[in-house]
Amino acid sequence: MKKRQTKRAGRKALTVFLAAALAGQAGCAFPAYAYGSWARGGGPAGEEEAAEYSDADMARFQDNTLEYDEIPDLVHLYNSDIRRLWDDYNEQKGNSADIQTELLSQARIMKDLKEEAQKEGDAEDAAYYASQEQSYKAMASQYTDIMEDYEKPDSTKSLSVSERQMTQSAQSLMISYNTMRLERDNQAKQKEVYEVKYQLAQAEAQAGTATALDVQAAKNQLLGAESALLSLDSSLQTVKSSLCVMTGWTADADPVIGEIPEADLTVIDSYDLASDTVKAIGNNRTLISQRTESYEKSTSGISAHLGIVDQGEQQLTIQMQSMYDDMIAKRNAYESANAGFQSASMAKNVADQKYSLGMLSQSEYLEAQLEYLQKKSARDTANINLCKAVTDYEWAVQGFVQVET
Repeated sequence: MKKRQTKRAGRKALTVFLAAALAGQAGCAFPAYAYGSWARGGGPAGEEEAAEYSDADMARFQDNTLEYDEIPDLVHLYNSDIRRLWDDYNEQKGNSADIQTELLSQARIMKDLKEEAQKEGDAEDAAYYASQEQSYKAMASQYTDIMEDYEKPDSTKSLSVSERQMTQSAQSLMISYNTMRLERDNQAKQKEVYEVKYQLAQAEAQAGTATALDVQAAKNQLLGAESALLSLDSSLQTVKSSLCVMTGWTADADPVIGEIPEADLTVIDSYDLASDTVKAIGNNRTLISQRTESYEKSTSGISAHLGIVDQGEQQLTIQMQSMYDDMIAKRNAYESANAGFQSASMAKNVADQKYSLGMLSQSEYLEAQLEYLQKKSARDTANINLCKAVTDYEWAVQGFVQVET
């Protein structure tokens, strides 16, 4: 009997220790954050990740070129902050599965010990192990609920929100980068024109047909263009570094940054402002918070609450109308700029022919090239502005716009 009591005491100590340890883990098993129904699979390193992207997709993402349409996937796969959140989520999910497995294993051990005690006729031990078996099963059942929660769409909602916000920021940054790059191209051509003019001014001064003041004026134009070019180069590098970090490169990486894709005007024609506004109101996180926040359940409290909700919805309705109108205006501006670019292209072809025949001086030809580049830049800028207007509108429909108050 003493041996059996010692054996039972040791087993009691073991089971109590395991229960306490597992119960301690249970308190931190499920993450404090919850993430989105929009998220892809299990996130980076999740089991679904390999099936989510083809080899061709992965090769494209891992080349040294950043394309605008790749941004959502690059943020999802390679942004360090998003990866950390997904890794934490997957680790917590895995830990919960491991704990449940261990609890079920301990329940089986207690069941075996119970049956052994029953065969030996030890009712006290049998009752004790039966109690332990039920305790482990009960804890395992709690983890069944936890694992089911992990499979619900809302379990990743907050992570999806973070991921989309990061995507939105990266898209905006790439639009800014391309806008600045167009300015830089224009400035580089302007500098080239001023270089030629400065050389001509020096030659004319030597020939006695220009004054020192003319030379200095030409030099000042050149110096101003060079300074502006250096400033743009510095700004471009700063924006590029931030964009690289957002999409998974290091800050000092040097990937090729692609251009903003040409606008698809047919997509704009497919938008329905009325239904899009309803979706935007339903998805907007600020309005959701207003609708669900607690309020005094009195006539005045209910009236005040409904007033706040109605005001927010009306304000977003006004914003959606404004964004839609802006998008249409940007489309008209793009079409106009594109027509101007087509005319400039024909003028450039004429200038090319005249220059090849010696009918234009180098300075005149550079001026013609600069005018063409400016028209092209205007068309490309209008395209970028339209892309931003479309992107902002689409994000607003998904609920990612600050409601103005």
